[in-house]
Amino acid sequence: MRTTTRPGQPGRGRRAVALAGLLLAGSACAQPADRDAAPASAATPSPAAGVTADAGPPPAIPVVVGTDLFVGGAHVPGRWRWVEGRGTHWVGIREDGSWSWGFDAEPQPMDGGLAQPPAVSPNGRYQASVRTQDGVRTLVGADTDEGGEGFGGVDLSGVAPDPPPRAVAVTDDGLVVAGGSDGQWLWRPLVDGRVIDLAETAPGQVVLGNTGGGLLVNRGAPGTTDGTQGEPFLARLAPDGVLTRVADVPTHDVLQATPQWLAYVPPGTVGGEAWTTAEVRVQHRDGSDARVLVPPEGWRFAATGFRWEDDDTLLVLLVRADGDEQALARCRPDPSGCVVLDLEGRQRP
Repeated sequence: MRTTTRPGQPGRGRRAVALAGLLLAGSACAQPADRDAAPASAATPSPAAGVTADAGPPPAIPVVVGTDLFVGGAHVPGRWRWVEGRGTHWVGIREDGSWSWGFDAEPQPMDGGLAQPPAVSPNGRYQASVRTQDGVRTLVGADTDEGGEGFGGVDLSGVAPDPPPRAVAVTDDGLVVAGGSDGQWLWRPLVDGRVIDLAETAPGQVVLGNTGGGLLVNRGAPGTTDGTQGEPFLARLAPDGVLTRVADVPTHDVLQATPQWLAYVPPGTVGGEAWTTAEVRVQHRDGSDARVLVPPEGWRFAATGFRWEDDDTLLVLLVRADGDEQALARCRPDPSGCVVLDLEGRQRP
């Protein structure tokens, strides 16, 4: 891999430099279909009869419910499949496969070919992805401010193309982990632009993705390791490429963490036609105070559709048993309970 020349720092008023320019082409532990996504035929949600709807504050993170995208409580035009971000900073994919980003509720198109979703830092400040242009793959990154700054890029021409390399994670301080079938690497765009081989600094450890409680890691080989087996853990990544374990986590199909809590579904929950569940398990990050969240009557949880809104509040996508209706619930592990959010006033006219 080669680090490309880093461009000069653009002014803060140049709104397209960070992300539209960042992704002239091209995308974490999960893919778009594995996270907040749902079947494209899902209908716009409405509160269930007999279930009290909460008209409280809008979601503090971008969410897709049905095919509607909400950012900062505002409805974003279009029909959407997936979104990632924090606050009003987001990246999303429409039903037609086109990508957009935003620092508010106004979509900004992302040019070029993204085969995989970008990785976004837990604080929403940074993102990275692999772009492809004229057959050349480049790892690129940027901050997500209105006039954000591009990070330059890393040439991935020497990386095995199958499966394509991808941005795996971005930390809150702008360290980027990328990987493919032949390894994982740490890119330090905000430090010195160097690329470090994680096989040397963290041998036998594979970064699976980001959480708000640390990087999700397991032991094994890149491309063959996930969280469903072994002994996954949360780790802190140092600029020298060393991973320091901060907490063990259960094996899982999907897991999201904060510094206080874990939420997860056990292995075997997701697969084939199975994409909903009757429970989401939660526990303190140290493994104590384990409990189970259950959906309101008449609903199931989307097994991959939950994310921490803040340190102790979980937003979970609800699905009717027939899969034709969706809603959003705000859940708390302590005291345990979920309530349906009233998004009706924020849906498209």
